[in-house]
Amino acid sequence: MALDQKALQKKRAKREKKRQQTKTKSVRASSGALSLTREWAVVGQAPIADVFVPTNLFEQGIGTVWLSRHLPDGRYAIAGILVDVFCLGVKNALYKIAEAAEYPEILDRIHSNPAESMEPQHPSCARKIVEGALAYAENLGFEPHADYRIARLIFGDIEANACPVSFTFGQNGKPFYINGPNDTPAMQRRILKQLERRCGPGAYDYLMMM
Repeated sequence: MALDQKALQKKRAKREKKRQQTKTKSVRASSGALSLTREWAVVGQAPIADVFVPTNLFEQGIGTVWLSRHLPDGRYAIAGILVDVFCLGVKNALYKIAEAAEYPEILDRIHSNPAESMEPQHPSCARKIVEGALAYAENLGFEPHADYRIARLIFGDIEANACPVSFTFGQNGKPFYINGPNDTPAMQRRILKQLERRCGPGAYDYLMMM
């Protein structure tokens, strides 16, 4: 019985140690996320460096909006927001703070993508496009990618209302879902079911790419 009791105590101590380690990791992760949010909260006040939008965004239906700011310490804050202007809004979001020496290479990669021909855009119009697509998708019941929570901070003091251009979302007055290469069959079914619930039969279009 003494040995059993000792083994039980040892097992409990091991469980407690594991629980404490998990708790510590969780605290560190929360602290890291808070630090990141604070860092990006001030990014939105730095001078704008570059803004690019795909030239054929509203023909293709999907593309990446890029915006960068030049930080006081010489580095660059960069955000790339993948927007589906036909249906799903913000499908993905990337954000990074890069060293000055790395920035030209990043610009080269942005402009060397054969699938997207980029053109400079006014910051207010870039924000208007992203937030318009976001609102359109949310009205259909689709939430933005989780990383947009940080990436959107790059907009900062940019006023979307300053953009004089009007943008129309959807295609031919209806949502148009085109599956992406990372959309699993299960994801595709969920999206179509949501469109059926929100829009009704015949009130949306879709195209499944092989």
